[in-house]
Amino acid sequence: MAEMWTIGKLLTWATDWLKGQGSASARLDAQLLLGHVCGLDKVHLYVQFDRPLAQNELAVFRDLVKRRAAGEPVAYILGKKEFYSREFQVDSNVLVPRPETEHLVDCVLAYLRQRDAEEATEEMPFSPRIVDVGTGSGAIAITVAAEVEHAIVVGIDISAAALEVAKRNATVLDVRERVKLAQGDTLAPIRSAHSVDVVVSNPPYLDDALMSTLPKDVRDFEPHQALYGGADGLDIQRRLLEGAKRVLKPGGLLAVELASTDQAQELGALWSKTGLFHEPTMVQDYQGHGRVLHARRIETVGGEQ
Repeated sequence: MAEMWTIGKLLTWATDWLKGQGSASARLDAQLLLGHVCGLDKVHLYVQFDRPLAQNELAVFRDLVKRRAAGEPVAYILGKKEFYSREFQVDSNVLVPRPETEHLVDCVLAYLRQRDAEEATEEMPFSPRIVDVGTGSGAIAITVAAEVEHAIVVGIDISAAALEVAKRNATVLDVRERVKLAQGDTLAPIRSAHSVDVVVSNPPYLDDALMSTLPKDVRDFEPHQALYGGADGLDIQRRLLEGAKRVLKPGGLLAVELASTDQAQELGALWSKTGLFHEPTMVQDYQGHGRVLHARRIETVGGEQ
């Protein structure tokens, strides 16, 4: 008689197997993969701990576990990842959205809400223009558009394949009319000077040292073009700064994600040196590392408005 594999038994087996293959999140991986196969969330997995799987379910689950054991990110296997309480489609053309990037979104939303409180009237709602550079799956651009009713967001990416993913997400999450997508390098697609309220970016920022220490699920599966930022990790950041100097309105916000406190301090010094920004502010992530740098453009610079 064939062995009966229940949800509980499979969770234990998959967790032990994935842990042995080097997964740092083996239990969660097993829960997500098995929940996907069974059509159950985490709570209902445990409620149905003794439920046996059909042979077709078992075959699918074992295939997914093998893919994860080989290093493929769970988000790519499932084709989705939650970000800011919304589900985004993802594939190997885009980075997997990460919780640390929610700090970047929080920073932008706080700025926009302050501006709205200062400027909006019943007759004229505050309708900011935001540009998300390196939009990837569209996680940042779409989240800001969904959270800020009258915002117009432009998502820029050098990858046409990434923009297709962002387009699908904007459509599914019902913000396609207010999320415009453009292919290009950094801020090159934005033609008008001083026309943007916020430039936000989670750009490639890993340096040589960090690239050499990446776990295999990142190193072998996520797009290197979206990860590597040059020898010191700041190549794209420098080009982004030049573009932001051109397109940001007086009082506009520049906000970016970074790898470390040291990187934030180095980039902050570059911003300050321009004389165009107020003192940059660094935001730490959940581990206490410098993760977000943001600053407002000075309202008047040498008579320039």
